[in-house]
Amino acid sequence: KPGELVAIVGPAGGGGEALVESFIKILRPLSGKITLGTDDIFELPESVTGRRMSYAPSEAYLFQGSIRDNLLYGLKHAPLRPPVYEQSAVATRNWEVEEARKSGNPSLDIRGDWVDYRAAGVAGPEDLPDSILPVLNLLLIADDIVDLGMRSIIDPADHPALARRIVDLRKAFRKRLEAENLGEVVVAFEPSKYNQEATLRQNLLFGAATGPAFADATLASNAYFRSVLEKSELSQEFYNMGLEIASNVVDLFGDLPPDHPFFHNLTFMAPAEIPTYQALLNRLQGRGMEAASEADSARIITLTFTYVEPRHRFGILDEALMARIVQARHMFLDNLPAELAGSFSPYDPETYNDAASLIDNVLLGRIRHQHADAAEHIRVIVRDILDQLGLHDDVINIGLDFNVGVGGRSLTVGQRQKISLARALLKRADYLIMNRALSALDNQAQKTIIQNVIAWARGISHQPSIISVLTTPALSVMFDRVIVFDRGVTVGDGTYDRLVAENDAFKKLLV
Repeated sequence: KPGELVAIVGPAGGGGEALVESFIKILRPLSGKITLGTDDIFELPESVTGRRMSYAPSEAYLFQGSIRDNLLYGLKHAPLRPPVYEQSAVATRNWEVEEARKSGNPSLDIRGDWVDYRAAGVAGPEDLPDSILPVLNLLLIADDIVDLGMRSIIDPADHPALARRIVDLRKAFRKRLEAENLGEVVVAFEPSKYNQEATLRQNLLFGAATGPAFADATLASNAYFRSVLEKSELSQEFYNMGLEIASNVVDLFGDLPPDHPFFHNLTFMAPAEIPTYQALLNRLQGRGMEAASEADSARIITLTFTYVEPRHRFGILDEALMARIVQARHMFLDNLPAELAGSFSPYDPETYNDAASLIDNVLLGRIRHQHADAAEHIRVIVRDILDQLGLHDDVINIGLDFNVGVGGRSLTVGQRQKISLARALLKRADYLIMNRALSALDNQAQKTIIQNVIAWARGISHQPSIISVLTTPALSVMFDRVIVFDRGVTVGDGTYDRLVAENDAFKKLLV
């Protein structure tokens, strides 16, 4: 019925999943028919069912693009507002339309605005956050989007206000740490000190690369960088460190399969590179650095760049060497050639670093490795300060531009399911169909989100019907009607209270 809440429960594969897949025309019934009013659903065009039904499956698929693209995908049916072309581009567009018609292809303009804002409950693009942000909050993913935004590198030209206020955010963060007696949790970058929680490369360059010249893969081959190592007499030191790192990694990981979980913490090389380094060690054994080719020595020296003593604990970095690295840092920064200045952005406590992520700009340092729960505590503090400074929505907006990767692989399964469900909610369809849509989440999270979704559905004007195949049968208490399936057969249909009192199959599911 319109506005009815229907839960479908049963063992996995019991039949409920197939039922809701037939509702959205994935599976066609072998007999009988499914109707909306008097209309057979399989005879209705996609332009009707696609707008009137929202579907969120357990295997949530996201296409490569931003989170925002994936959220708005269900609102795009046709170009509702054509783009405005410069006079010079009109002829090209007319040619494209004519070619499309001649070849029998649609002439719809992909550059137009396809988003159906009215379906989302807003007037235009400037009002979209009013629709998106409440949905993100009720699905408990807003904080995740903030975290993704904080991990992003932004162009100050695109977000000038946020870039201007990053120093205020940084100072407020430091003040908050001191107030909570957490000042030593984050080791700040200081020009005259070696930061033992940072990598050797971060300590030596004391900044972030903005171009390929000082990128990790090419740094050891950069002529200016190599000249700094030579002048500071660190080439041999780094070469010896690299050999020791390579030897340790080969000894520790050489016999493990490539998918072994230990490799998740291996920063020096990929599993596939271990045989290459094993061969390299055999080739260089008993020979000095002068006998190694420039490419081989660069490959060995590169291994040192990600080394962090408190994390890796190979015991190859002492106080004297750290002091020499700081001296080399000053040499590197003081003599940086003008042609390389645009390839590097040094750390400065009073400015925004446009080559570093937002969170790195706020920290301007590194979290101590021995504080296992510090990262989560810091995330909570940062979110709180963002709210205080009125920057929360700015960072959410940046997080929505995060690229989810192929099939959404840059996100967790739970995050993908939440975004898939958010996409379904934003359509504000007449029927919201969830097929184990939250299966990757724990029971408490599922309960909270379902409560939130029901409250949201009750709060919008047309109050959609909700049909949900549940992974946790006990959550069906929140629904008006419960249908119980077992081995493809309906074995119960009624209210939660009635089924608890009368239906043995349902009671077994609750045990």
